[in-house]
Amino acid sequence: MVSQNVFNIQDLTEGTGGSLLSQHVTEFTGLGTDTRKDLRGQFFIALRGDRFDAHDYLETAVQAGATALIVDKAEVVTEDLKSKVTVILVKDSLKALQDLARYWRRKCGFQVLAITGSNGKTTTKGFLATLLEYRFSVHYSQGSFNNHWGLPMTLLAARPHHEKVVVEMGMNHRGEIKTLCEIAEPDIVVCTMVGTSHIGELGSKEAIRLAKKEIYDYSPDADWVFNLDNEGTIAIYDELKSKKDPSKVSTFASYRSGVDVQLKVNWINLGSIEVEGRIDDHPGRIDLEIFGRQNSVNLMAAATMALRAGMTPEEIWHMFPQLKTGWGRNELRQMKSGATLLFDAYNANPDSVTILLKNIYELDVDRRRIVVLGQMGELGSLSGESHQRIGELCGQCGFDVVVFIGADAQAFKSGVEASGFQKTLIVSDTYKESLAKQVGDMLKPDDIVVVKGSRFNKLERLLDVWEQ
Repeated sequence: MVSQNVFNIQDLTEGTGGSLLSQHVTEFTGLGTDTRKDLRGQFFIALRGDRFDAHDYLETAVQAGATALIVDKAEVVTEDLKSKVTVILVKDSLKALQDLARYWRRKCGFQVLAITGSNGKTTTKGFLATLLEYRFSVHYSQGSFNNHWGLPMTLLAARPHHEKVVVEMGMNHRGEIKTLCEIAEPDIVVCTMVGTSHIGELGSKEAIRLAKKEIYDYSPDADWVFNLDNEGTIAIYDELKSKKDPSKVSTFASYRSGVDVQLKVNWINLGSIEVEGRIDDHPGRIDLEIFGRQNSVNLMAAATMALRAGMTPEEIWHMFPQLKTGWGRNELRQMKSGATLLFDAYNANPDSVTILLKNIYELDVDRRRIVVLGQMGELGSLSGESHQRIGELCGQCGFDVVVFIGADAQAFKSGVEASGFQKTLIVSDTYKESLAKQVGDMLKPDDIVVVKGSRFNKLERLLDVWEQ
């Protein structure tokens, strides 16, 4: 039987800079951080958040099977714990996690491809990983593991046989992407676009641009990929292009010549899009089972990075039909009522909601249209104004029923009413199961139902009620 152990005690002590308080098992299958899961054979890092401190659960971790503990509080490590498992003391458990991830990334030597952007990070990551799997052994996180915890966990979940590791880098303040680049040391980087996501924290679109620019500033040796269709990323390109060897830079755009990848969406329907253009010097046209014009950016970003990673244009065109969007991202479902659901409630900001509403407006179908929107988060003092503008646009996009759930319900309502909307409008400042049932009772066969909102709304609760 082949051993599943990957990490050894030297990896843990060298990678974290920690010291041994006790030593028993010296080889480990991987990292564990959740005591509610099976931790057999894993090393457990005692992280802390705003509402918890994993140092309070060391005994539970051992009971769940953890064979090593990495801690930054020596006083909570009992003699009983030291008699059972390997214990390593570090100065700071979060920094130890990040340092270990960088150590592991260097030891394994896989190529790291990093993606940031106001919209499209996770979809681009999934597209790129799928393309690369045609030729390479690939690792990537299944969810949005894109912060100072999630990114190092993604790197530590990679194994020595992996050739490519695809990561996304999120941020809600300046300096965060700098930290993530210092951990991951990426080989190829892209910013999909600069938009208004997190504008409440950063204050302006220019501040967002500067925060996103960090993926290039702190990856000076990486290959750089740029979107030349987006105002913010064009500004970054113009600022940085003279500082980089042109052979280390690739570009993509739908409407500019002289780029490495040029794709555009000719038409959309509810189940697919037609994409046409060229990858390097290889032209093509193809129907893809994904929804929305915005995916042209995600496709181009993934294709350009795949070229940089060593794939051929022919291989990329060949793999395009395999591309799918993930849970809660323009996800099509057929409901019990016969209605067609477009579930896009993984996240939301003014840019992504605007794009979705325009996509639905463009559909050439004679079907009743219902939209349920949830509160958009992280907008700060701009929240009311932003929801009012989205409400006004919503009222202009041909919907038969408009529903809004969230704290800015009245601002949204005023926007809808300002548009002259005369059909059914329902708003609520909180989620209520009675409202979910009310909307569910409206659904008819052949309806198109669109659901979108920021993740904290948990709008999948609507689906649970509708499908009862």
